[in-house]
Formats: sequence, C-alpha cells, structure tokens
Amino acid sequence: MKNYLLILFLISSSLHSQNINELKKFALRDAKAVSNASIKKDATTIIKYTHPKIIQKYGQTEVKEIIEQVYKTMSAQKIKIVSSEIDEVSEIRKEKKEYRSLVKNTIKMDFNGRPITLKSSLFGFYDKKKQQWYFIESNKLLNDPETKKLFSDFKTEIKIPEDEQIANN
Repeated sequence: MKNYLLILFLISSSLHSQNINELKKFALRDAKAVSNASIKKDATTIIKYTHPKIIQKYGQTEVKEIIEQVYKTMSAQKIKIVSSEIDEVSEIRKEKKEYRSLVKNTIKMDFNGRPITLKSSLFGFYDKKKQQWYFIESNKLLNDPETKKLFSDFKTEIKIPEDEQIANN
C-alpha cells in the first residue's frame, strides 16, 4: 500500500510539474506577443492579451482609442520605446481557481534623447479554455485607483515588485 501511495504521489508531482512548465511556456509566449506589440504600437494585439474585465468595463473601441492616444502623446513628447524584453516568468500559482503569473520585463525608452530603462512586470491570469494569458501592468494593481476598483476583490500571494526607473547617462 505504501508503494502504491508513493507511486501515486510521484505521478501527481510529475504531472503538476509538467503543467506548470507548460503554463510558463504559454506565459512567456503571450508576454512576448504583448512586448512586441508595444514596440510596434499594435493596439489590436495588446487588446487581445488585456484582461477581459478591462475590455468589459471600457469596451474594445475605447480601449483601442486610449492605447492609440497614449502612443500619439508619446510621439508628441518624443518618447519612444526602443526595446521591450521579457526577463522571466518568475512565478506561477493557482489562486482562486485560476492560474496567475508574474512576468518581469525590461523596457528601454528614449525620452527626447535621454535613455531610460524601466524594470516592470505584468501580472497574468490564465484562461485554460483559450490556453491564453491575459495581462495587467502589475503596478496598476498596486497603485492605480481605477484598476484597484475594477479588481476590488484581488488578493495574491505573489509578490508584486514596484516598477523601477533607471536613468542611463
């Protein structure tokens, strides 16, 4: 009986590990799609990976207009995203019957000729039916009143770091 339980435990652990590895692979794939879309100013792709609560609240058309307006403002202020790299999928946990992740990234920007590096993260929510991750900028879950209101019941064991802005000289 002990051997049977041990074998069952090992199989269960192995399946869980494979599942987490697959979820990590999907998180990396989807975060890279968002990262590339931000460089290309591709609002449609960004919307595809934006958490559905945000789309439901504001509507797809308005979210697209907001994203496009952000890019126009950046352009007018001579702010350009030079690169956006996914550093790592640092954590995946099952919370409230869904998988969640933290994806760390580094964004290099040119602020009117002045290079800036932003270390930030995306918080991911996995939709297993679509096999897709939806993201929110992690700092918005911490600091943005509108996002906090929209996700009023949000709690996580995942440690969300504050964004870090580094001026390059």
